Amino acid sequence: MRSVVPGWCGAALFLIALGAAQAAEIRGDIKLTSRGKALRASEGKDAVIYFRSRTPPALEPTQTPYVLATEGKKFVPEVLPIIAGSIVRFPNNDPILHNAFSTSRSNSFDVGLYGQGGESEPVRFVNPGLVRVYCNVHHGMVAHVVVLDTPYFVVPDERGQFRLSDLPEGPGELFVWHGRSTLWRKKLDLGENAVDVQVEIELSRRRVTPHLNKFGKPYRRSRNNDY
Repeated sequence: MRSVVPGWCGAALFLIALGAAQAAEIRGDIKLTSRGKALRASEGKDAVIYFRSRTPPALEPTQTPYVLATEGKKFVPEVLPIIAGSIVRFPNNDPILHNAFSTSRSNSFDVGLYGQGGESEPVRFVNPGLVRVYCNVHHGMVAHVVVLDTPYFVVPDERGQFRLSDLPEGPGELFVWHGRSTLWRKKLDLGENAVDVQVEIELSRRRVTPHLNKFGKPYRRSRNNDY
């Protein structure tokens, strides 16, 4: 006689099997230096740690839009990691005009000029890669949208520590991106036991690199209080 597994039991066995297949974990901390001097651990918040498995899973963009706001004459957050295909909103919370844009080759956009409480149509970022976001009004404003082709990513906490859980076992590569450094990478072969990683990065690049406005022209000079 053929035995039949009840539906709830089959689902439980499936979840157990899935958990066994994705039980790997990477944990560690990131140490930043600039000109040979150690920086505060909280500076690590501008880094993005992500893992690419040799057998990547199907990507599912998030249903809830991400938010990249303008506030205090800054982009908040200044670093935004997202899954490719996801949508980002650009609300203006400042009592001044802003115009977020990017000329990135594969994800260029321009939300237009608007004031406090204003918002453009959300922008969908389809192609993986780095998107440098600027304001067409204020040269010193910059943000980075890191569009990822993997769902396994995290931002370090205020102590510079990070943890990536529920990873697929097997070979892959760990990456650490920071806008002021070269890309850090390390090949790993994940198993049931957690892997501890120590990341050390030297920050040598400027926070705001020279760039032109959205029309490809230099920004006009203005006083610090000229909005």
